[in-house]
Amino acid sequence: MKDMIMKPKIWLIVIAVMHTIMGVIATYVIIGNTDNLALIIQFAFISVYLLYAAFMTEGQAQARLATVLCAPYVAWFIISAIMKLNMFGVPVAEMPGALMPLTLWALPAVTGIMNWNTD
Repeated sequence: MKDMIMKPKIWLIVIAVMHTIMGVIATYVIIGNTDNLALIIQFAFISVYLLYAAFMTEGQAQARLATVLCAPYVAWFIISAIMKLNMFGVPVAEMPGALMPLTLWALPAVTGIMNWNTD
């Protein structure tokens, strides 16, 4: 189990599913906000990139993709929290609510860094 948690693939799948549920489905279907449809579609594209990295790559390539795809979002959440940025009229990273997505984006980035030079 411990070995499985240290693999970027698990965290890429988790974050892709959560990103699709919260960023695409909840925003479009549940909330009914279509004012920013382009951004909702962009959320869906990010999920596709994450799933590509999870299922179409392995080893070193997967670890590096996990880091390159997820680390910028960790930085974005931190910057958004500091600057108190809004998206859809809602704070992006209002603490402590932003700790869960920040952690979920950080896990694939960290496991990717830890497996950066694996075969």
